Amino acid sequence: MGNSVPGVSSDTPSANEAETKLLESALSLFSDRGYEGTSIREIIEGAGVTRPVLYYYFENKEDLFTRLVEEKFSELVSEIEQVRFEYETCSDRLKSIIRKAFHLAEENPEAVRLILQVFFAPPQQGPPLDRKALARKRFRHIEDIMQEGLDNKEISGGDAQSLGLVFLGIMDMHVMAKTNRPETRLTPELADGLIDLFICGASYKEPPATHLVSPYSF
Repeated sequence: MGNSVPGVSSDTPSANEAETKLLESALSLFSDRGYEGTSIREIIEGAGVTRPVLYYYFENKEDLFTRLVEEKFSELVSEIEQVRFEYETCSDRLKSIIRKAFHLAEENPEAVRLILQVFFAPPQQGPPLDRKALARKRFRHIEDIMQEGLDNKEISGGDAQSLGLVFLGIMDMHVMAKTNRPETRLTPELADGLIDLFICGASYKEPPATHLVSPYSF
């Protein structure tokens, strides 16, 4: 692309900074107002750049939104993929995954809200993303972890797909609730407790190492 960016002067961010600021501004606005409720004008004002700068990096609002979603989701999937190399047991892998998800919800709630919008907004809203393909990228790694756990006799009670869906239901529900109750803390201890409950079950038997306590008040 070169170093010369139209609309970038000494009073505006540098070329690399401009792209970063556009993505940051778009993330903040899209996660708060949704795709339809965000305008190009608001994005460039939030980034502190001019309209030509935005069009230097992105074709249009749809291109910006798509790239933002794909980058954030790629980061999420990469972390899940790495867990399989860092831990050996199914329990440790699942605890690591849910801890990372909770950490993301605590530290970068805007990214979480954006991802949730993509998966739970009506299909007609926003640009035509392949939501199923994005979901499969994440689920494939979860399913593989469950299958290895089944093969190693660490878990039972269902096939890899069913167990993966139960796990994601537990994790995603807490992350979704966090977006509506920002004062709630999703702690590592809560993450470990949820996996102990998932692995051990709730029927009466020898108690697991942790005792699950819900952080929500209803």
